Amino acid sequence: MSIRERYGLEPLINATGFPTIVGANVAAPEVIEAVAEVLGINVEIDELQRRACQVIARTTGAEAGSVTSSCSSAISITVAAAMTGADLAKIMQLPDTTGMPNEVILQKAHDINFGGQVSQMVRLAGARVVEIGTANHSDVFHLRSAITPRTAAILYMVSGAVNPEAHLVTLEQCVAEGAQRGIPVIVDAAAQPDVRVFLRAGADLVVASGHKVIGAPTSGLICGRKLLVRACYLQNWGIGRAMKVGKEGIVGLMAALELWAERDLPAECRRLAAIADVFAARLESCAGLRLEKGRAPHRLALQVDHAAAGLTAQALANLLREGRPAIWPQDAVDGAGSGTVVLDLRRLNEQEAAVVCDRILEIVEGPAEGKRPAEDVPYHDLYRSAERLLRWPD
Repeated sequence: MSIRERYGLEPLINATGFPTIVGANVAAPEVIEAVAEVLGINVEIDELQRRACQVIARTTGAEAGSVTSSCSSAISITVAAAMTGADLAKIMQLPDTTGMPNEVILQKAHDINFGGQVSQMVRLAGARVVEIGTANHSDVFHLRSAITPRTAAILYMVSGAVNPEAHLVTLEQCVAEGAQRGIPVIVDAAAQPDVRVFLRAGADLVVASGHKVIGAPTSGLICGRKLLVRACYLQNWGIGRAMKVGKEGIVGLMAALELWAERDLPAECRRLAAIADVFAARLESCAGLRLEKGRAPHRLALQVDHAAAGLTAQALANLLREGRPAIWPQDAVDGAGSGTVVLDLRRLNEQEAAVVCDRILEIVEGPAEGKRPAEDVPYHDLYRSAERLLRWPD
């Protein structure tokens, strides 16, 4: 029996990208093989992490790196490292930060919810968050005035959840102020396609998800300056013990990183274009729908005219999710008279794209009674809907 059959897991077509809620990315055969092999042997974890450090340094250009259980744990660990350095007594003292610089500067607009809250990940280490600016504006003078002898780090978020219209302090400005004051800058690049751009910009530490773009098992990546990475790794003898990663996560990230470094980007762009062509050909004559290319080659935006299509973008997205197989779009946003369903093409193949198109046509061109989802939840709320969370495990 397959895993789906054995445990009664419903089939799912992923048009949402790599979020945790759908199990993130899918591992390549080479990664699965490496994980299966290491699960059958014993290794010294310090040695394995040392080899992982070498792979991370080679593939990212960082001085050093280590593997964590997730990107969110990497936030807590890097913050802890900024406070303790390699002092083992201080590491064991956390989350009590008495006698240490314990403030982390975070732009208010960067305190996003990714399924958990960024500021909560900081507080887990025992640090105090110092927010600067407002939800749509921060300036360098906010940053300068927040820096005191108690400042341990500046945390900078790179995420699509950050308001794109906000006017905020740039990473380059954070790096310049941090370098002048001797304060490390930590960049959370959880789902970004390439950490190297942030290292080149001068970040002292960059954290990312191993199981999103990179395609590893659930894991987190820390890379950056060697002394800080060492302080991060030493947190395994402190608060990091509760966040430890196993041998399968370490080897899986190593194997996935090596594949990521050798990926054929032009070929991937051609593959995405072919999938986009499937949507264009099948949906071009559907009343009430209009297809637009997204801001990135892996995104499509499906514009929904409420009156002509007979439903909202939110309803369409939820109906896709409630069908069999379940189809998960990336987002759905409605305005006055129209809305947008966003599709991420990276985990789709052409056959699945055809299935998605057929289901969209079935919904939009079908009877009115078929246009009412059972759970018309705001699509961004799937992660944190109180009603959904408090029903679990029923």
